[in-house]
Amino acid sequence: MEPDELDAVLAIVGDGIPADALETEVLDFKLVAESPKATFNLLADALVCFVNARGGTVVLGVDDKAKTRADALRGVPGVYSIDQIRKGVFDRTHPPITPFVTEKIVDGVRLVAITVPQGVIPHSNASGLATRRLGKECLPFPPAQQREVMIARGQVDWSAEASRVRIEDLSAVELARLRDLLTTGGRDHLAELGDRAMLEALRLVTAAGDVTNAGVLLLADERTLHSIVPAYGYSYQFRPTLGSEATGRARGNRPLLAAIEAMTDAVATRREIHPLNISGGVQLQLTDYPHDAVRELIVNAFIHRSYETGGTVDIEHSPERLVITSPGGLVAGVTPDNILTHPSTPRNRLLTETIAALQLAERTGQGIDRAYREMLRAGKEPPAFEDSGTLVRATLSGGIGNDAFVRFVGELPARAGRDVNVLLALSYLRGRSTIDATRLAAVIQRPVAETQVVLSALADACGLLEATRRTARKSFPTYRLRPETVTAMSRAVSYRSRSVDGMDQKVIDHVREYGFVTNRTIQRLFDIQVYAARDLLNDLRKRQILEKIGDARGGTGVRYGPGPRFPG
Repeated sequence: MEPDELDAVLAIVGDGIPADALETEVLDFKLVAESPKATFNLLADALVCFVNARGGTVVLGVDDKAKTRADALRGVPGVYSIDQIRKGVFDRTHPPITPFVTEKIVDGVRLVAITVPQGVIPHSNASGLATRRLGKECLPFPPAQQREVMIARGQVDWSAEASRVRIEDLSAVELARLRDLLTTGGRDHLAELGDRAMLEALRLVTAAGDVTNAGVLLLADERTLHSIVPAYGYSYQFRPTLGSEATGRARGNRPLLAAIEAMTDAVATRREIHPLNISGGVQLQLTDYPHDAVRELIVNAFIHRSYETGGTVDIEHSPERLVITSPGGLVAGVTPDNILTHPSTPRNRLLTETIAALQLAERTGQGIDRAYREMLRAGKEPPAFEDSGTLVRATLSGGIGNDAFVRFVGELPARAGRDVNVLLALSYLRGRSTIDATRLAAVIQRPVAETQVVLSALADACGLLEATRRTARKSFPTYRLRPETVTAMSRAVSYRSRSVDGMDQKVIDHVREYGFVTNRTIQRLFDIQVYAARDLLNDLRKRQILEKIGDARGGTGVRYGPGPRFPG
């Protein structure tokens, strides 16, 4: 905690607010104990808890239960010097912690602030107990969790550890597959090297000549792979409906590159495809499960799973949903609520970097943003993630996406149409009439201030949103789609008012003046594409405001005149 932040908190302690209400994941208050030894033990325990998490500050000399300022600010006797406190903590922690210690005089009372940063390695107290601060609690920090934290901090990489496999034990078929992928990815200079030189360049072999675990996963045959990584494996099953018996099954432990290809192909062979025409004569292929999203999530499941625990990567496929499950929880610090924006923290760093070099996934090795983008561009909901602690489950919704939304996105400027934040905001507004930075922040997994920048750009630079009149002057206004955006999105918007709105009135005024309107006229009036104009005309016809006139059967030149419910 920054000094000015701490000063601001100390200024209100006990002023109707007990100190424990001000405690956070990085701030705690303690009283001096009955003896220096007990006090130093108390501080060592608290600082171990902080150093194993995000770091933090303990303020000594404050009663966190007292409700008045006089009762809360109890102080620290002068016998507790800064050097004594530092040494007391140093002597009672393993590895030793040397905290930053400062005096604070508040209302004439001496307090002491003891601060530690996030630790590089796990620490414990004098009795060997390791804890970690989660919220306002210190919880046990067992070895398995310590290893996960060290993995997240890049200090442990199982995939870079040496196996007992030698280069000559690797599969010639998989080595050839690796070379093909390197060539396809523009790394011919590596593909042309000899086996050892190529593997050394990719760091898949150690200086002693042992193949790393990543190399075994990628290049060993099934028998060798099973002997080194018994936990490795995968399965696939297809169900014609969610509750029916599986009609297609596959199970195996082929090397990772072959496994990814097999699982991706298994989903692709059963995908549904619908053609969709957009402006400019361009035809898109709408599919129930976009190929790039599926591939990224399958790759993700293989490279980020825990290979030190049992279980296989499993895919359950049906027309209603696609579920990909992988062993091991999310890496420490990553949750379903921040998975889209959390910095890349690969569990198997070398394996992830190799897959990225082969261009089988996003450079970061996560690919989550790509999966989000491709699902949203297909007019569907983004992936859903669950973390049970021992399994991670990624779910894609089935069915063909909303074609009106796909057309709308296809006609946006390329930069906006591929921006995940923009796509999530627009997708949110398909089913809700308004949005603000606070609500959108949870959707795009970014701070409220950054989220406001996204909304401001959609309103000012893109012209897709407008602030409501009541909130326009606020720091975080409430936004809604502009009328022309609603029309352009047409059937993608589920809440559109069925009464006569401003755009309807513009069409009505045109028909009153000229007697009819055409699709081309609608396009010019609202600067929209042919399909959005068609949807607007069909909507007006359904409400009997307009009806087709003349003998023309189809095309953009068909005329529409007043219908039975035409105003006036």
